[in-house]
Amino acid sequence: MLDLEKIKNADTSKIWFFRFKKFDKDTYLITNDVGKYEFLSSKEFEKFISWNVEELEKFYDLKKNGFIKTDDYETKMTWSLALKNHFVGMWPTLHAVIPTLRCNHKCKYCHAAVAPMSAKDMDMTEDIARKVVDTIFFTNSQSFSIEFQWWEALVNYPIIQFVVSYAKLKATHFKKEVNFVLVSNLTLMTEDKLNWLLDNWVDICTSLDWDEITHNWNRIWLEDNSFQKVTYWMRRVDEEKQKRWMWKIGALLTVTKETLPKYKKIIDTYISLGLDSIFLRWLNPYWFAEANLKNLAYKTQDWLDFYKKSLDYIIEINKSWKYFRESITSVYLMKIFNEVDPAFMDIRSPSGLVIGCVAYMYDWKIYTSDEWRMLWRMWIDDFYLTKVSDNPQKTYEEIINNSVTKTVIQASTLDGLPGYNDHVYKPYIWVDVIHNFKTTWSVYQSLLLDEKMKLQIWILDYIFEKLRNPEDKKIILSWIWK
Repeated sequence: MLDLEKIKNADTSKIWFFRFKKFDKDTYLITNDVGKYEFLSSKEFEKFISWNVEELEKFYDLKKNGFIKTDDYETKMTWSLALKNHFVGMWPTLHAVIPTLRCNHKCKYCHAAVAPMSAKDMDMTEDIARKVVDTIFFTNSQSFSIEFQWWEALVNYPIIQFVVSYAKLKATHFKKEVNFVLVSNLTLMTEDKLNWLLDNWVDICTSLDWDEITHNWNRIWLEDNSFQKVTYWMRRVDEEKQKRWMWKIGALLTVTKETLPKYKKIIDTYISLGLDSIFLRWLNPYWFAEANLKNLAYKTQDWLDFYKKSLDYIIEINKSWKYFRESITSVYLMKIFNEVDPAFMDIRSPSGLVIGCVAYMYDWKIYTSDEWRMLWRMWIDDFYLTKVSDNPQKTYEEIINNSVTKTVIQASTLDGLPGYNDHVYKPYIWVDVIHNFKTTWSVYQSLLLDEKMKLQIWILDYIFEKLRNPEDKKIILSWIWK
């Protein structure tokens, strides 16, 4: 490392604030608050901080990316920061509606405790659904999404129809744009339901855990073959979506111990089904997943190795002129290269809790996010906000002004959090308040003990490695600039 005194005595009259790390033996990575970055050799870095940089070939890149002060620097940086943090004042843009707790599956890694199909008392009623929609429309966001989530939302299909129809009517009246998403295992889908959903522009997302054996092992459905059912409906959904010029169906993969060595076959399966992306989602220790951790879980390093091999394989696939992308990587790339942050709920500061996403349970209760209402099924009700009422404006104000809301925002805002605020990846990383609370019983976590943060840092290290390779860089940037 360079002498600490040289770093402390950097010429800040010409160099604006930056963060740095020694990336390898002779290279430093520097970043700034708007997510711009540059690689500098040790000699270049020493010249940069002592302002002997004007002769360097990278001088104009450093200037363009906001590392060197200019006359209009503050105006440009203020505008860039505003764009990057545009989501902070939007409150909230994703509203997770839980039509029922019933489900016909009992997945081994389920993040919640499903109710049996006979428990009709755990369905949302039309009266509650109406009050939920009334509350949602008090958001100050002009555009937002209503997402029908697990457990199996199609069990209570009439409520989905009611919410969509009622919300579309209110959107016309309030001149707001509302989008709809259905998250479903697709086993209760029919042709009539599919046509109604797509005719009403309800997007559809599902879960797919690789091949038939692994999928059925993870996602237990005693009545039939879950894999065959979901893949059949995935193809049908895509056929109908193409007729309407809609995006392809989305699918989520939850990585378990069984998945790790089979990364190539997983990716090949997704491609064979016509998908153009995969989301490599790690396992969370909630409910059934916690009970089955011995059989399902893995070390953080094991997941990282899986991620690296998967990313390498996906890049090789792209080299053969087949477009296919990894979604987590794409989100980080958008944060690095786009002027406007993608505002992905799980990868931002402050996180999407409340100011991004609110979850409405079947039984009047409102939670800070989808994950927190899952913890409710584990008898952890610390993050309950309020309940829907006859006065939707009052309900919305109780959501926003709640002490829990203020706590989760403070705990997930990196500015001021020791270690996180100083890290070179600060413009890209996030704090998983839910994971920290569940694993340590505190919403605040030391950076050194934060397993999710270690994972992010390692992922970003690997992404930046790829960005140093011109061929790999061209491929992965096509995922966000296509």
